[in-house]
Amino acid sequence: MSILKFLILFTIIYYTESTVYDITTGTSNWQSILSNLKAGDIATIHQGTYTTAGSGYFQLTLNGQLTQPIIIQGAPNEARPIIQCAQAGANVQNILNVQGSNYMLKHLAFTKGSRGLRLGPAVTSNAIFDDIYIYDTTGTAFSANDGGNEYFNLTLRNSEIKNTNALGATTGECVYFGCVNDGCRVRDSLLEHNYCHDTLGSQGGARAGFQVKSGSFNVIIRNNACYKVVGPCIVVYDDYNRGRNIITGNLAIEAGTADLGIQCTSGATVTNNIIINANLAGIGIIQNSVYPTVGYIRNVTINHNTVYMSQADACLRLNSVTNNNIIIANNVLYCGNQKSITSATNLAGLSIYNNAVNGPIGAPGIQANGIFTVGNNVFADVQNLNFYPAVGSPLINTSGYLDNQPVVYDFNGKLRSKTKPTVGAYEFSSSTNPGCLIARNFKCGSSTAIVPNYFI
Repeated sequence: MSILKFLILFTIIYYTESTVYDITTGTSNWQSILSNLKAGDIATIHQGTYTTAGSGYFQLTLNGQLTQPIIIQGAPNEARPIIQCAQAGANVQNILNVQGSNYMLKHLAFTKGSRGLRLGPAVTSNAIFDDIYIYDTTGTAFSANDGGNEYFNLTLRNSEIKNTNALGATTGECVYFGCVNDGCRVRDSLLEHNYCHDTLGSQGGARAGFQVKSGSFNVIIRNNACYKVVGPCIVVYDDYNRGRNIITGNLAIEAGTADLGIQCTSGATVTNNIIINANLAGIGIIQNSVYPTVGYIRNVTINHNTVYMSQADACLRLNSVTNNNIIIANNVLYCGNQKSITSATNLAGLSIYNNAVNGPIGAPGIQANGIFTVGNNVFADVQNLNFYPAVGSPLINTSGYLDNQPVVYDFNGKLRSKTKPTVGAYEFSSSTNPGCLIARNFKCGSSTAIVPNYFI
């Protein structure tokens, strides 16, 4: 047998062999097992509490293959196993640092420590985090923000994060992607069906639920829920003209309690979101860390969102925007005594079409077909947070603007009319809401986690 044929045969044998590990609380070398996993290996951890050794963080490097990922998972049909630091307090290390490529962490819980999961210090790519529960940490729960890295193909889904400042006064983000001024970035990644809540002790910084820093691009943030988050539920900065970040189908209730509900700068598409009772603007275009080569806000679409009330500002705030591919269309901006739209600059020339407003306008220059006023009989049941259009609602069959990239589906995942879609996050298709009711354990747009009985 030639050396070449031997090497080919060895490679085939090596990459088709994998090991399945079964870990219990009695497995004393569980950290060593996880640290030495090879491509194709599967480690199943049974329910119970697993405390990392020593006072430092637990570092994992996982290098699987595209066709043979490494999988670390909680045992099916059991409670998530809990991985925690040996010590609690403001000066402890992260619970887990993980880096590498082609791996999955699934059905696991993490608590105590500084950060929950840190992706680093080296690059992570092609990684999935599914059904993760991170709680009672000192700071940020899930981060990919080590300087100089370009992370890509990351997925965080079906997960719950809460109380991210239990052990110290921190900014307490649920998810932090990228670095200030493009010092690192995340691209081509997905945050979906996650639930971020009860981070009211957050101090300083953005204190956001889901934060994507400047230079990061092609990040999709969809069908997540925030409740009682101090900063914005979602904040994305400038994409540096690399590829828009997408914010769609998210629910924000009392987020931020001291800030905006959803905030963006440039290179963002914001559709089908429902924002309820933010302290400041429900949605805002704010100039933060703008791409210095360009120096101005641009390339933002805000289309088919429902914003209900602001405690101290407006439903929609447009700061420092000019006519640089800004589209504001088909939104419900229902703010009562607060302003429905506010801007310090003249909005003449902007593409503002067919927005349903309730509340005074604090923005000059909006064209005649940019807004129409609505009063009563707009929503099905505001008291129970059912913002589906009421029968006979003025939102139905009134969308007069269809851009070249229409919002095909609504908040419920239902097809929109191709000719006269309903204004706002919902498409009216039946006399009652055909999707889930927020007041009944909201799940269709968020994770499998249950939103508290805020509404009942």
